[in-house]
Amino acid sequence: MKRLWALLLIMSVSVSVNAKTTYVVGVQSFSQYYPFSAYSNRSYSGFNRELLDMFANTHHYRFVYKALPLTSLPSRFVDGVVDLKYPDSPDWDRDIKKSVNVIYSEPVVDYIDGVMVIDQNYGQPIDQLQRLGTVVGFTPELYQSRIRSGQTRLNESYKYDSLMMKLVSGRIDDGYANIAVAQFYLDQMGFKKGSVRFDDTLPHEKGTRRLSTIHHPKLIDEFNQFLSDKQEAISALKARYGIE
Repeated sequence: MKRLWALLLIMSVSVSVNAKTTYVVGVQSFSQYYPFSAYSNRSYSGFNRELLDMFANTHHYRFVYKALPLTSLPSRFVDGVVDLKYPDSPDWDRDIKKSVNVIYSEPVVDYIDGVMVIDQNYGQPIDQLQRLGTVVGFTPELYQSRIRSGQTRLNESYKYDSLMMKLVSGRIDDGYANIAVAQFYLDQMGFKKGSVRFDDTLPHEKGTRRLSTIHHPKLIDEFNQFLSDKQEAISALKARYGIE
């Protein structure tokens, strides 16, 4: 009997030592958002996943990724369904977040959201670009007044490659997207560099992606230290995914 109790005690200690604190991370459910992420067949992958896994392993945490549509992710985050949200920004979803105190990490990567056009349409006046394409769930905030007034017609696609194909074939005049993601799928589809390009003469948004939380400020402190301590490894990860 003593041996049995000793064995149970050893097993209990082993379980407690090996147990990892688990956090749920809210992420975007885009099937195509490489090089940053992709969610397919209940699997989340890409730069975002590898970066967050690297951080979790550094602190012996377990991250469970909950992929949600952009239309519901912010409210589920505020409601406490997820512990962390990535990516996030103080500039996003301000109305939804106004009732809570969101804590943000230091910037992880920069981003530009703007309009992609075929080369010959670069620099044209905005009034000549009347058919704006985007991916479902991706809101072109800077063009909302034109869409509401009927000056611009919105055309949505479920995937980035479909959006880029509509642009190249002339079914839309321009495509509002994350520039790095759009260029990734243009490259994957074999289009010549520069045949479709970012039109920086039209309204576009610049910002930084960050990790956020409402209830776990310690994690943000640890993540900021991780960004500082692991600069070399993170730079190598960015280079492998062609980011920045």
